[in-house]
Amino acid sequence: MIVIQGRGVSAGIVQGRLHCFHRVGAAAVKRAGADPTEELARLAEAQAQAVGQLEVLAERCKREMGPEAALVFSTHAMLLEDESLLEYVRDLITRENCCAEYAVQMAGKTFAATFEAMDDAYMRERGSDVMDVTWRMLRSLAGAGAGGAELDSPAIVAACDLNPTEFIELDRSQVLAIVTQRDSKNSHAAIMAQLLHIPTVCNLGDDLRADYHGRTAQVDGSAGTLIVF
Repeated sequence: MIVIQGRGVSAGIVQGRLHCFHRVGAAAVKRAGADPTEELARLAEAQAQAVGQLEVLAERCKREMGPEAALVFSTHAMLLEDESLLEYVRDLITRENCCAEYAVQMAGKTFAATFEAMDDAYMRERGSDVMDVTWRMLRSLAGAGAGGAELDSPAIVAACDLNPTEFIELDRSQVLAIVTQRDSKNSHAAIMAQLLHIPTVCNLGDDLRADYHGRTAQVDGSAGTLIVF
């Protein structure tokens, strides 16, 4: 039996199978010699697709958790239409003749780092929002699907962290609890878990290992513990 101490986010005690979720990669390499006109057109198409996806998610969140919780997806859509962010991406594409994927990735890292350097804990978490938007844009550019965790039976979802997109796309009828490595108490996903009364523990660190996938575990959201059997 392995006891891992973290930070309780949402109360409740449950036991079940651990499902270790790994974010589908969408990393980009710098592909030089791209046609800026073509890449800018791809960027605009991916942006429109991503905004449309967020509008659908906002409606779903509004139905399930209310209008206040749905604001996170409206905020993400606004980030996707932020002119300073888009101008940064366009400038990289035209100045370095690079692919749109690389420019989006660099913009996301730069803008997220600005938030993560702030003193306020809540504002630091907004860097995660920027990376969520970046992830969605990269997947749109790649023509990929949502990439969320697919659960075929009830399970405790374990991850490094969960962005709000990944959380809302979970089949929550199968989610017993959520546990994360990162300290995500102020994340939108943690707030949504509280609203839905899903037991949640964060800040478990590297003691939460991927090779625990499939093992039976117990989550205590009040005590902030994960016990792996």
